[in-house]
Amino acid sequence: MLLLENPGFRRLWISSLFSDVLTVTLVMCSGLVVLEISDSAFWVGAVFGFNGAALTICSFIGGLLADRFYRRRYTLVAIAILIDMVGVLLIAILISVDKIMVWHVIFAAVLNGIAISIRMPSRNALTLDLVGKEKLVNASAANLVSWQITAIASPLIIGSIIVNYGMSWAYFLMVIAGCLAFISALTLNSSYVSYAKLDNSQNDDNARSLIEGFRYVLSVPGVRSLLLLAVVAESFVWSHESILAVMATRVLNVDAFGYASLLSVGAVGALISLVFISFSKQLAPRVLLLVLTLGLFSISLLLFSLSSWFPVSLILIAIAYAFAMGYETMISALLQLVVPDGMRGRVLSFQTSTWGFTGLAGLYMGAIAGAFSAAIAIGIGALVVLIYLAINFKQLLKLDVVVEEGS
Repeated sequence: MLLLENPGFRRLWISSLFSDVLTVTLVMCSGLVVLEISDSAFWVGAVFGFNGAALTICSFIGGLLADRFYRRRYTLVAIAILIDMVGVLLIAILISVDKIMVWHVIFAAVLNGIAISIRMPSRNALTLDLVGKEKLVNASAANLVSWQITAIASPLIIGSIIVNYGMSWAYFLMVIAGCLAFISALTLNSSYVSYAKLDNSQNDDNARSLIEGFRYVLSVPGVRSLLLLAVVAESFVWSHESILAVMATRVLNVDAFGYASLLSVGAVGALISLVFISFSKQLAPRVLLLVLTLGLFSISLLLFSLSSWFPVSLILIAIAYAFAMGYETMISALLQLVVPDGMRGRVLSFQTSTWGFTGLAGLYMGAIAGAFSAAIAIGIGALVVLIYLAINFKQLLKLDVVVEEGS
């Protein structure tokens, strides 16, 4: 197994695991805190939107840093974790002294978006540095496994802490998780990277480097097509996350525990898929697999939007998230294979920036859900992605030639 064979990647994975605990818990608790303070669904969505905006805007800087400080990517990961910890610790203290306000939570959400925008391009680029191209798909799946482990366990643990000890202790737990992630990141150094390069771009102008990244993405058809596909997926199919609670309570007619069950079962489906991919020895990144998994993800989510029976919905969300992880693994691996090493951090920052569209999409998803229903909003998003794939199917398959050249 890759985690046992590669000590450098294992340290990076452990750091990612605890970072994911912090992020998953923060997303869960932020909405609860804001809802308790303001009793407004709008401000809950606003927190999600500010986080997405910060992530989208700052990801380009994160990619620039990942390329500029090629041999210090592990340091960038540690710095990003510290940024996250500052916001979380601030909220924990303010809740403890009963001085918490909505703008405090928004501030922490923005810091979280900035931290992710720095951490993810460096972590993803460092993954390839540590494992090489032959093991990249397995490593990408292993990275996603850490997220799904936290998605299953963290809500249950944090929910128990909130009920028994209060919200502030949930935030203090995030600080502890951040400390463990920070320590693990610091134990990783350049000696674990078997083919690290010198920083050839340290004297480059930052603005010029960033502009070069934009020009590269816009001028290379393969990269442009993959990133556009990512934007479509985040904006229309992953956007269901912002109104999943509405779907659970108003369409499926379940309580908070039922909503938590949807999240946990979905994470279980995703985890099973990722474990299968991680252990697969013959699975190579191919655009056909990318298109198929995204298409099946969209179809499963469309069926989920049509279901009003909770047991069936549980099965469908598990299937949907299983295919979703196949898509996420493939697009992460493909983007790394089609770009040169000197441009990899900046290109991966574009991928990270697309994740912010999930938060931004919550604005229009909420509007559709309010005017019609959450089921219609989710169904429309899934249909948009399926139509996009059908229109661009042949063009996307041509990218396999580019991937083979990059490999």
